[in-house]
Formats: sequence, C-alpha cells, structure tokens
Amino acid sequence: MNATWFKEPKYAWVGLGSLWIIGFIGALTRFSMSYFQVNISEDLDISRGFISMAWSTNALITALCAPLGGWLVDRYGAKKVLLISSVMGTLGTGIVVIGEHPSIFFIGYAVISGLAGIGTTTTYLLMFEWFSHHRAKAMALLTSANSVGLAITTPIFVSQSWLTWKDAFLTSFILSLLISLPVIWLGVKGHQQNSAKKDQVDGSIEVENHNHDKQETVAPSLKRASHLPIFFLVGIALFTCGINMGTVEMNLVAIHQLANVSPSMIALSMSILGILEIVGSVTFGFLLDRFNKLVMMAMLFGIRIMGFAILFMHVGWSPILFAIAFGMTYLSVIPGGILIFNEYAEGKGKQTGFLFVFHQAGSIMGTLIGGLSFDYFKNYQVLIGFDVVICILVTLGFVALFIFRRRSHRLHNVHNAKVSV
Repeated sequence: MNATWFKEPKYAWVGLGSLWIIGFIGALTRFSMSYFQVNISEDLDISRGFISMAWSTNALITALCAPLGGWLVDRYGAKKVLLISSVMGTLGTGIVVIGEHPSIFFIGYAVISGLAGIGTTTTYLLMFEWFSHHRAKAMALLTSANSVGLAITTPIFVSQSWLTWKDAFLTSFILSLLISLPVIWLGVKGHQQNSAKKDQVDGSIEVENHNHDKQETVAPSLKRASHLPIFFLVGIALFTCGINMGTVEMNLVAIHQLANVSPSMIALSMSILGILEIVGSVTFGFLLDRFNKLVMMAMLFGIRIMGFAILFMHVGWSPILFAIAFGMTYLSVIPGGILIFNEYAEGKGKQTGFLFVFHQAGSIMGTLIGGLSFDYFKNYQVLIGFDVVICILVTLGFVALFIFRRRSHRLHNVHNAKVSV
C-alpha cells in the first residue's frame, strides 16, 4: 500500500519538491533577461531590438515545442521528456556563458534554450497524474518556485553591484548541471503503479462528490458540446496572459525607467512582484480547488485590469501598486486555464501543449508591441492600454460563459424533472 501525505501519494509530494527545485534554479535566467537588458546590450554591443528578437525567438521555439512535448509525454513518459528538456536548457545556458559574440548568445538563449520547451507542459501533466485532492494547490506551489527565485535573486544582485548577468547565467548553468539533472533522475517517477492510478480515480470521484453542492455538475452531452468554445476561451485567455507577461517580463523595468522611477523603487517593486507571485499562486490555488474556476478566472483578469490601469497612470506609487496587483495573478492564469480545460474537456498532453502555443504567441506579440510602441511613440502607453482592453474582453468572456453554463444547467435540470414526472 502506498504511503500517503494529506490524502495524496508520498511520491507526489517528493516529485513536486523535485520540480520546485528545478523551477527555482530557472529563475536566474528570467531575472537576467529582465533586469540586465541594458547591460547585455552594452557588453555584447547589440541593440535592445536584438535582445527582444532573441526573447521572441525563444518564446516561439518554446511554443512550437510545447505540443511536441505533450505528444512525447503521452508516448514515452514524463521523466524522459523532463531529462531531455533539462539537458537542452543547461546546454543553452552554458553556451551563453562561454560566448562573447551576439550570434553565440542568440544560438544559446534563443534556439537551444527554446528547445527546452518540450518540457513546458510536462510538469502540469504530472500534477494531474500525481494529485487528486490538492491538484490546484500543487500547481500553485510549483509555479511559486520561479517567484521565490526572483524574490531572492533581485535583492542579491541589486545590492552587489559587482554581480553581472553572466554571473547569473553561470550560476544557473552550474546549479542545473549539479542539481536539476540528478533531481529529475532521482525525484521523478517514470511510471505510476496501477494502484496509484486507481487511487487517483477514486480520489477524483470523492472530490467530485464532495464539491457537488458547491460546483455545477455538467451533463456529458453538454460537456461534449462545450469542448470547442472552452478550448478557444482558454486559448484566448492564455494568449492574453502571454501578452501581459511579455509586457512585464521584457518591458516593465524600461517602463519604470521612462517614468523616472528611482532604481531603488524599481528594485523594491521587483522584489514585491516576486513575493506577491508566491502569495497569489498559493491563494488562488486554494480558491481554484474550492470555487467555480470560471469565476476565479474572471476575478484574476479583473485584478489585472486594475493593475494595468494603475501602471498606465504613472502615479507615485504605481510601481508598488502594480507589483501587488499583477503579482497576485501572475502565476495563476495558466494553471487555472489548464484546470478548466482538463475538467470540462479531459485534455491530454498534446491538447495541453497546443494551449501553450496560445500563451507563447501572446508573449511574442507583447514583446513586439512594446518595441514598436516605443519606436513610434517613445513610450509604452499604447502597450499598457492594449493590455487593459484585452483583459476586459477576457473577463467578460469568462463571466458570459459562467452565466451561460449556469442557465444551461438549470434548463437541463428542469428538462430532467419534467421527464421523470
């Protein structure tokens, strides 16, 4: 009999811890590309447009690899895919470290690290496989790893001026080589026992019964009919999330600098952003396990509307207020969207991978819109305003779908009642 912790198999929590460590290490390259954009440009004698192109190419290759990774997981298993993904990421980071030429930087970061995208969907699929009772919480804890890394890394590199972007990439390379690869090999199970799968099914049934009074139960025919609109709504939501993240990851520091925000305020806001990402992911992970996920997604994008509106106004406390608002929602849209699709459409690896294509496409567009916006208007107001508009549309979409499903469910119950009479 498998040992359990909090109603979940022990190996599930061990695997979650292993994946969390890998995500924590990955925060170093994310921080470097965001905070050291000017330094990278000066050291390699390249334009910010070149860096944006490298960022966008990385996102594009990651997007193209996501469905492939999902298919490989369905066919060969998650552990092998994770190992290959980690090897590609480590190799790409190493090439960036040893390279002194723009083309080597581009190949290492944009191309090789982008190929690590075959593991993008793997961790989420493992959460579905491993967890039954605490699935959303597990996904929230997993996504918090990158944020913890950001929250810890920011004050260290800001306070120690001698540390550079190459130090961050070198540290990431060493930690990936010495920790990430062994952790995947030892901490991630290659195959689950039939009993574990049975426990998952039983747990899923128990959760469904437990939440019967809290959440609507969708008739099978209604579920089949709603697969396509749910897929597209979730896809559009992830596309919007990608644009939001492209705005923040690539342009937020530049936005603050253009608004004459002091370096200390920028550093403080970035640290707060990382901390609130952790708080938000855990909070919404808890809420997604207990309340209607459509309502939660509408709430997430509603908070983002307020955050981008505050950023657009550039008032004195805009950096802090935006960090709080966006940080609370930063890591919850992707897990929430995948949970919705998995719940209503029983999505598999390949389908989940295609959803990530939407997200990465949005990230590419957000980055490019930011560059074009600055080139033509010498500011980022168009980009921020665009973020506000698309978040409003997505919020209305989730609200409309929730109302439609409630109405359809009510009519279905009335029809069944008449038939039974």
